[in-house]
Amino acid sequence: MRNTLALLLFVSATIIHAQVALIPWPRAVEWRDGAFQLTQVSLVVAPGMENGAAPLEAYLASIGALTNNNNELVRVVHVRRDTLVPAEGYMLNVAPEQVTIGARTTAGALHALRTLQQLELRDAAGALSWPSASIEDAPAIAWRGTMLDVSRHFYSVDFLKRYLDELARLKLNIFHWHLTDDQGWRVELRKYPRLTEVGAWRTGADTARYGGFYTQAEVKEVVRYAAERGIEVVPEIEFPGHCTAALAAYPYLGCRKDTLEVPTQGGVFQDVYCVGQEATWSFMQDVLDELVPLFPSAYFHIGGDEVPKDRWHACPVCQGRMAREELADEHALQAWAIKRIQRMLQAKGRHLIGWDEILEGGMDKDAVIEVWRGEEQAAKARANGNSMIRTLYFDASPAALKIADVMRFDPSGGHNDPFLMGAECPVWSERIDERNIGYMVFPRLQAFAERLWSVMPPDDLRERLKPHIARLEREGWITATSDKDLFNVAVRYDPVQATWLVTTQRGRPDIRVRFLHMDTSGVFTDSLRTFRTGRLSLAPKWRDGQLMDQRTFVIESHLGLGAKQKLSHPPDPKYGLDPVQGMSDGLLGTDDFRDGLWQGWWGKDPVITLDLGDAEEIEELSLRCLQAVSSWILLPRFVEFQYSDDGQHWRPIRGGDHDVPIEAGGQRVFDFSVKFEHPIHARYVRAILVNAGKLPAWHLGAGGDSWIFADEFVVR
Repeated sequence: MRNTLALLLFVSATIIHAQVALIPWPRAVEWRDGAFQLTQVSLVVAPGMENGAAPLEAYLASIGALTNNNNELVRVVHVRRDTLVPAEGYMLNVAPEQVTIGARTTAGALHALRTLQQLELRDAAGALSWPSASIEDAPAIAWRGTMLDVSRHFYSVDFLKRYLDELARLKLNIFHWHLTDDQGWRVELRKYPRLTEVGAWRTGADTARYGGFYTQAEVKEVVRYAAERGIEVVPEIEFPGHCTAALAAYPYLGCRKDTLEVPTQGGVFQDVYCVGQEATWSFMQDVLDELVPLFPSAYFHIGGDEVPKDRWHACPVCQGRMAREELADEHALQAWAIKRIQRMLQAKGRHLIGWDEILEGGMDKDAVIEVWRGEEQAAKARANGNSMIRTLYFDASPAALKIADVMRFDPSGGHNDPFLMGAECPVWSERIDERNIGYMVFPRLQAFAERLWSVMPPDDLRERLKPHIARLEREGWITATSDKDLFNVAVRYDPVQATWLVTTQRGRPDIRVRFLHMDTSGVFTDSLRTFRTGRLSLAPKWRDGQLMDQRTFVIESHLGLGAKQKLSHPPDPKYGLDPVQGMSDGLLGTDDFRDGLWQGWWGKDPVITLDLGDAEEIEELSLRCLQAVSSWILLPRFVEFQYSDDGQHWRPIRGGDHDVPIEAGGQRVFDFSVKFEHPIHARYVRAILVNAGKLPAWHLGAGGDSWIFADEFVVR
């Protein structure tokens, strides 16, 4: 009988374990027989624990569990202070007639509530209960956060609240709010209204105005909402780089005082704050005076990453500052600027956080380093004595960063690291917005939260994720149910059928693709074939919503369509889906060098030859090339065109030149072309592309090779 009873208890505990889906997994849990029924519940709160118990009371009321009559038989939930547990830890004892929660802080009580919510079971009749268990829990790592970039894409306050709810469910306690960047200034400054009148808005290629910002009242509301859920909001205001939006609003803050536009594309831009002039420091003092009081956090993030130095190098004011401060170079000037803003924050009782570039030129130990460039930078931070935050970027697709990769993430880098504060999973929003962020974040965020909280979780995470994914999707989030990209599309020319074949890769089988091709539209899933030229637009849809901006391809017929292609150097296999036909497939590359249409060569002078099959009468030759300076892609120095009757003896034509400056930055497509006064007759044509050479001294890749990107050799 004793053995039978033990077996029944074991089976009961196993069933409960299979039913509950705790994420993150507690430090220690013991399942017991029985359950606490969620009816006629009375809540008893010890003095001093009222703030931690208020959300529990609201939760019990929302499911109809609180008693309405104290004279009836009731079940009791006790919330008491336990000074022996860690700061964010809790003790939880669930028995059939009583539940006891012990916590030292409000945060610990909130974490106990999140565990109870995940324990909730519903029977066939709809009755709710908590399974009996004894749980001891506390996080393995103190700083458990995520960063959201709201500059590249704007996220509404309502969205932020939904997002914070998900962070709280996973016991994440830091919301790093990236509020400014080149592409948008997102927070109201009353003394500088143009920051949001001008800097919060940009105009896209389709002339549509895009943007938004948060009023100071909305910032306070988000901070309050987060605090109620045990989450600390850490703001980030970029300095001294990534500030084009601010310079567009107030040009005097830059070295050249240029009138700039808020960029629509990502990248690293040359214009930065003029740190040599006192006007910039007056501005930054005013910014901190208004913003610091909005955020109770002891930490303030100033960015500090990816700061080109060429504007400072050419600026007499900055050079004068370097001379007065006896600074050896522009790297030392950056370190001087970071230390100065650090002193301004220290005067307000705040600790500075910056990306690991702030170590360049020297940094004192009080600064916190957010390491994004790997173990080498972490080693520098340790050697300098700085506390640090490690990162795992979530803007990589689920195909590139799988759930298993997240679970292998080790913030300590294999060290027993006394300098480690914690970790964050930054979500950069160049290609992410409210429509698709769920796919990029969930369920990798669940895995990340477990990695930071749990010491030795069981290896059944995939199974425990299932109810979390189901709930998220009921609430309208799209999630990554497999380790795949959300949506990829390829268009290729089929010379045999003289048609273009569109194929898609969808991260989920329930994604459909809407197409618009000139005057024809419809929906498909995997493939579509067309023989028509013109603009072809594609957009993935889930349920009733569009998941991202439409992808548009331009299909053009010309004399070189389907011609045999020969390349002197093979293109890099990462770019260009069709190295055999890609330069003569009638498809004109978009402004995205990753679109699969552009062929890329690094440090080479490629020669592109087309065999037209027969001699043709030719009036014009052109070659489309791309410049994306921040991605190391420069236009060729020039392009020389040649033609031949036999493919052996070549006659040159005047070369194709350009006057597009490298400093212009951004992305643009340029057509190298020649037109003939009198048509020529030729079977073979070729283009010789001369690489622009090494990247200039001001570039982040200074001295390294540059890329050439070309996509269509057009013959008319």
